[in-house]
Amino acid sequence: MAATYHVRSCSLPARLPSNGLNHIQQLLSKLPTDNNNSLSLLSQLYESISHLFNDSPASSLLPHHSFFTHLLDLSLVQLDLCSKLRDITCRIKDCLRDLRSAFRRRGHGGDLTIRCHVKAFVRSRRLIHKDLAKLLLLLKQTDHPSIESTHPLITLLRQVCSQTCRSFRTVMLSLSSSVPKPRPSRWALVSKLVIKNVTNTSAQVHSGDRTEFQMMDEELQRFCSAKEIKKEGIKSLIALLDNVDVVVEDLEESLESVYRRMIQARVSLLNILSLHI
Repeated sequence: MAATYHVRSCSLPARLPSNGLNHIQQLLSKLPTDNNNSLSLLSQLYESISHLFNDSPASSLLPHHSFFTHLLDLSLVQLDLCSKLRDITCRIKDCLRDLRSAFRRRGHGGDLTIRCHVKAFVRSRRLIHKDLAKLLLLLKQTDHPSIESTHPLITLLRQVCSQTCRSFRTVMLSLSSSVPKPRPSRWALVSKLVIKNVTNTSAQVHSGDRTEFQMMDEELQRFCSAKEIKKEGIKSLIALLDNVDVVVEDLEESLESVYRRMIQARVSLLNILSLHI
Protein backbone atom coordinates (compact mmCIF):
# COMPACT_ATOMS: atom_id res chain seq x y z
CA MET A 1 0.00 0.00 0.00
CA ALA A 2 1.40 3.29 -1.00
CA ALA A 3 2.37 5.57 1.85
CA THR A 4 0.52 8.85 2.15
CA TYR A 5 2.18 12.06 3.26
CA HIS A 6 0.49 15.13 4.67
CA VAL A 7 2.37 18.23 3.60
CA ARG A 8 1.59 21.55 5.22
CA SER A 9 1.54 24.44 2.74
CA CYS A 10 3.88 27.33 3.52
CA SER A 11 2.34 29.67 0.97
CA LEU A 12 0.94 33.00 2.12
CA PRO A 13 -2.74 33.84 1.66
CA ALA A 14 -3.42 35.44 -1.68
CA ARG A 15 -5.81 38.04 -0.33
CA LEU A 16 -5.04 41.31 1.41
CA PRO A 17 -5.87 41.44 5.14
CA SER A 18 -9.31 43.08 5.36
CA ASN A 19 -8.73 44.47 8.85
CA GLY A 20 -5.80 46.54 7.62
CA LEU A 21 -7.76 47.91 4.68
CA ASN A 22 -10.71 48.79 6.91
CA HIS A 23 -8.50 50.58 9.42
CA ILE A 24 -6.91 52.69 6.67
CA GLN A 25 -10.36 53.54 5.33
CA GLN A 26 -11.50 54.62 8.80
CA LEU A 27 -8.50 56.91 9.22
CA LEU A 28 -9.10 58.40 5.77
CA SER A 29 -12.71 59.15 6.67
CA LYS A 30 -11.58 61.15 9.72
CA LEU A 31 -8.95 63.25 7.99
CA PRO A 32 -11.07 65.64 5.87
CA THR A 33 -13.08 66.77 8.92
CA ASP A 34 -10.27 66.95 11.47
CA ASN A 35 -7.82 69.65 10.37
CA ASN A 36 -6.53 70.18 13.91
CA ASN A 37 -5.23 66.61 14.12
CA SER A 38 -4.58 66.01 10.43
CA LEU A 39 -0.83 65.40 10.81
CA SER A 40 -1.34 63.06 13.75
CA LEU A 41 -3.90 61.06 11.76
CA LEU A 42 -1.63 61.14 8.72
CA SER A 43 1.17 59.64 10.81
CA GLN A 44 -1.17 56.87 11.98
CA LEU A 45 -2.24 56.35 8.38
CA TYR A 46 1.30 55.71 7.13
CA GLU A 47 2.01 53.46 10.10
CA SER A 48 -1.05 51.38 9.16
CA ILE A 49 0.09 51.27 5.53
CA SER A 50 3.50 50.02 6.62
CA HIS A 51 1.87 47.25 8.66
CA LEU A 52 -0.40 46.37 5.75
CA PHE A 53 2.55 46.06 3.36
CA ASN A 54 4.36 43.84 5.86
CA ASP A 55 1.31 41.61 6.33
CA SER A 56 0.25 41.42 2.68
CA PRO A 57 1.28 38.52 0.43
CA ALA A 58 3.70 39.62 -2.26
CA SER A 59 1.64 37.72 -4.82
CA SER A 60 -1.23 40.18 -4.32
CA LEU A 61 0.95 43.24 -4.98
CA LEU A 62 3.50 42.22 -7.61
CA PRO A 63 0.96 42.09 -10.49
CA HIS A 64 0.59 45.85 -9.94
CA HIS A 65 4.32 46.47 -9.98
CA SER A 66 4.07 49.50 -12.31
CA PHE A 67 1.73 51.35 -9.95
CA PHE A 68 3.88 50.69 -6.91
CA THR A 69 7.00 51.77 -8.78
CA HIS A 70 5.23 55.02 -9.61
CA LEU A 71 4.16 55.28 -5.97
CA LEU A 72 7.79 55.00 -4.86
CA ASP A 73 8.74 57.91 -7.12
CA LEU A 74 5.86 59.96 -5.74
CA SER A 75 6.80 59.11 -2.17
CA LEU A 76 10.25 60.63 -2.74
CA VAL A 77 8.66 63.93 -3.75
CA GLN A 78 6.30 63.91 -0.77
CA LEU A 79 9.14 63.03 1.59
CA ASP A 80 11.07 65.99 0.20
CA LEU A 81 8.06 68.26 0.77
CA CYS A 82 7.70 67.02 4.35
CA SER A 83 11.40 67.54 5.01
CA LYS A 84 11.32 71.10 3.65
CA LEU A 85 8.22 71.91 5.67
CA ARG A 86 9.99 70.62 8.76
CA ASP A 87 13.01 72.83 7.97
CA ILE A 88 10.73 75.86 7.57
CA THR A 89 9.18 75.26 10.99
CA CYS A 90 12.69 75.12 12.46
CA ARG A 91 13.51 78.48 10.86
CA ILE A 92 10.30 80.01 12.19
CA LYS A 93 11.05 78.68 15.68
CA ASP A 94 14.57 80.14 15.65
CA CYS A 95 13.35 83.55 14.44
CA LEU A 96 10.57 83.58 17.03
CA ARG A 97 12.95 82.85 19.87
CA ASP A 98 15.38 85.55 18.72
CA LEU A 99 12.55 88.10 18.70
CA ARG A 100 11.19 86.99 22.08
CA SER A 101 14.67 87.24 23.55
CA ALA A 102 15.08 90.76 22.11
CA PHE A 103 11.83 91.90 23.72
CA ARG A 104 12.90 90.55 27.10
CA ARG A 105 16.26 92.37 26.79
CA ARG A 106 14.56 95.62 25.76
CA GLY A 107 16.14 97.64 28.56
CA HIS A 108 19.65 97.03 27.22
CA GLY A 109 19.07 98.47 23.74
CA GLY A 110 15.99 100.68 23.82
CA ASP A 111 13.16 101.04 21.33
CA LEU A 112 15.42 101.43 18.30
CA THR A 113 16.97 98.02 18.91
CA ILE A 114 13.52 96.48 19.28
CA ARG A 115 12.38 97.93 15.97
CA CYS A 116 15.50 96.55 14.28
CA HIS A 117 14.72 93.07 15.62
CA VAL A 118 11.12 93.35 14.44
CA LYS A 119 12.33 94.35 10.97
CA ALA A 120 14.63 91.31 10.89
CA PHE A 121 11.73 89.08 11.90
CA VAL A 122 9.52 90.58 9.19
CA ARG A 123 12.23 89.96 6.59
CA SER A 124 12.47 86.35 7.68
CA ARG A 125 8.69 86.00 7.31
CA ARG A 126 8.89 87.32 3.76
CA LEU A 127 11.60 84.80 2.84
CA ILE A 128 9.58 81.98 4.40
CA HIS A 129 6.51 83.07 2.43
CA LYS A 130 8.51 82.82 -0.79
CA ASP A 131 9.73 79.33 0.09
CA LEU A 132 6.18 78.25 0.92
CA ALA A 133 4.98 79.59 -2.43
CA LYS A 134 7.52 77.37 -4.19
CA LEU A 135 6.40 74.35 -2.17
CA LEU A 136 2.76 75.04 -3.04
CA LEU A 137 3.63 74.99 -6.73
CA LEU A 138 5.51 71.72 -6.30
CA LEU A 139 2.59 70.29 -4.36
CA LYS A 140 0.22 70.82 -7.28
CA GLN A 141 2.35 68.48 -9.39
CA THR A 142 2.06 65.58 -6.92
CA ASP A 143 -1.64 65.55 -6.15
CA HIS A 144 -2.71 62.37 -7.97
CA PRO A 145 -0.91 59.21 -9.09
CA SER A 146 -1.53 58.94 -12.82
CA ILE A 147 -2.24 55.18 -12.93
CA GLU A 148 -5.87 54.05 -12.61
CA SER A 149 -6.88 50.72 -11.05
CA THR A 150 -9.85 49.05 -9.35
CA HIS A 151 -7.61 47.10 -6.97
CA PRO A 152 -8.81 47.95 -3.41
CA LEU A 153 -5.34 48.69 -2.05
CA ILE A 154 -4.42 50.88 -5.02
CA THR A 155 -7.68 52.79 -4.65
CA LEU A 156 -6.89 53.43 -0.99
CA LEU A 157 -3.28 54.43 -1.69
CA ARG A 158 -4.44 56.95 -4.28
CA GLN A 159 -6.66 58.47 -1.60
CA VAL A 160 -3.75 58.50 0.84
CA CYS A 161 -1.57 60.37 -1.66
CA SER A 162 -4.29 62.95 -2.22
CA GLN A 163 -4.90 63.35 1.49
CA THR A 164 -1.17 63.77 2.12
CA CYS A 165 -1.15 66.65 -0.35
CA ARG A 166 -4.19 68.23 1.28
CA SER A 167 -2.68 67.97 4.76
CA PHE A 168 0.63 69.48 3.61
CA ARG A 169 -1.23 72.24 1.80
CA THR A 170 -3.20 73.08 4.95
CA VAL A 171 0.05 73.41 6.89
CA MET A 172 1.65 75.58 4.20
CA LEU A 173 -1.29 77.96 4.03
CA SER A 174 -1.50 78.25 7.81
CA LEU A 175 2.17 79.26 7.90
CA SER A 176 1.67 81.88 5.16
CA SER A 177 -1.51 83.47 6.52
CA SER A 178 -2.60 86.87 5.27
CA VAL A 179 -4.01 89.84 7.20
CA PRO A 180 -5.66 93.11 6.09
CA LYS A 181 -3.46 95.92 4.83
CA PRO A 182 -2.41 98.44 7.50
CA ARG A 183 -3.11 102.15 7.51
CA PRO A 184 -0.31 104.26 5.98
CA SER A 185 2.31 105.28 8.54
CA ARG A 186 6.01 105.81 8.91
CA TRP A 187 6.34 102.06 9.45
CA ALA A 188 3.93 101.08 6.66
CA LEU A 189 6.69 99.56 4.54
CA VAL A 190 7.76 97.22 7.36
CA SER A 191 4.15 96.24 8.02
CA LYS A 192 3.62 95.52 4.34
CA LEU A 193 6.35 92.91 4.46
CA VAL A 194 4.57 91.12 7.29
CA ILE A 195 1.22 90.84 5.57
CA LYS A 196 2.28 90.34 1.98
CA ASN A 197 0.79 87.15 0.49
CA VAL A 198 3.21 84.63 -0.90
CA THR A 199 0.83 83.91 -3.79
CA ASN A 200 -2.85 84.24 -4.53
CA THR A 201 -3.14 80.66 -3.33
CA SER A 202 -3.08 81.77 0.28
CA ALA A 203 -6.35 83.58 -0.31
CA GLN A 204 -7.99 80.18 -0.67
CA VAL A 205 -7.75 79.45 3.07
CA HIS A 206 -11.22 78.85 4.45
CA SER A 207 -12.60 81.65 6.57
CA GLY A 208 -13.15 80.95 10.26
CA ASP A 209 -11.27 81.36 13.52
CA ARG A 210 -8.02 83.23 13.21
CA THR A 211 -4.85 81.20 13.59
CA GLU A 212 -2.03 82.08 15.97
CA PHE A 213 0.01 83.21 12.95
CA GLN A 214 -2.72 85.60 11.81
CA MET A 215 -3.05 87.10 15.28
CA MET A 216 0.73 87.46 15.53
CA ASP A 217 0.94 89.19 12.15
CA GLU A 218 -1.88 91.56 13.07
CA GLU A 219 -0.19 92.43 16.36
CA LEU A 220 3.13 93.01 14.58
CA GLN A 221 1.30 95.25 12.14
CA ARG A 222 -0.05 97.37 14.99
CA PHE A 223 3.35 97.41 16.66
CA CYS A 224 5.09 98.62 13.50
CA SER A 225 2.44 101.30 12.91
CA ALA A 226 2.67 102.71 16.44
CA LYS A 227 4.56 105.98 16.92
CA GLU A 228 5.78 104.88 20.32
CA ILE A 229 6.32 101.51 21.93
CA LYS A 230 4.12 100.93 24.95
CA LYS A 231 4.65 98.36 27.66
CA GLU A 232 1.15 96.92 27.19
CA GLY A 233 1.79 96.39 23.49
CA ILE A 234 5.01 94.54 24.20
CA LYS A 235 3.33 92.28 26.78
CA SER A 236 0.55 91.45 24.31
CA LEU A 237 3.01 90.70 21.52
CA ILE A 238 5.23 88.54 23.76
CA ALA A 239 2.18 86.50 24.78
CA LEU A 240 1.29 85.93 21.12
CA LEU A 241 4.86 84.99 20.25
CA ASP A 242 4.84 82.48 23.11
CA ASN A 243 1.61 80.95 21.75
CA VAL A 244 3.00 80.73 18.23
CA ASP A 245 6.17 79.12 19.56
CA VAL A 246 4.10 76.33 21.15
CA VAL A 247 2.20 75.81 17.90
CA VAL A 248 5.42 75.66 15.87
CA GLU A 249 6.99 73.22 18.34
CA ASP A 250 3.97 70.90 18.04
CA LEU A 251 3.98 71.26 14.27
CA GLU A 252 7.67 70.39 14.04
CA GLU A 253 7.16 67.25 16.13
CA SER A 254 4.13 66.21 14.07
CA LEU A 255 6.01 66.65 10.79
CA GLU A 256 8.92 64.63 12.19
CA SER A 257 6.51 61.82 13.09
CA VAL A 258 4.89 61.88 9.63
CA TYR A 259 8.32 61.86 7.98
CA ARG A 260 9.45 58.78 9.93
CA ARG A 261 6.20 56.90 9.20
CA MET A 262 6.42 57.74 5.49
CA ILE A 263 9.94 56.33 5.37
CA GLN A 264 8.80 53.15 7.13
CA ALA A 265 5.99 52.67 4.62
CA ARG A 266 8.40 53.24 1.74
CA VAL A 267 10.87 50.68 3.11
CA SER A 268 8.07 48.13 3.55
CA LEU A 269 7.03 48.62 -0.07
CA LEU A 270 10.63 48.38 -1.29
CA ASN A 271 11.00 45.05 0.52
CA ILE A 272 8.03 43.65 -1.38
CA LEU A 273 9.07 45.00 -4.77
CA SER A 274 12.59 43.61 -4.28
CA LEU A 275 11.04 40.13 -4.67
CA HIS A 276 10.18 41.07 -8.24
CA ILE A 277 13.79 41.70 -9.20
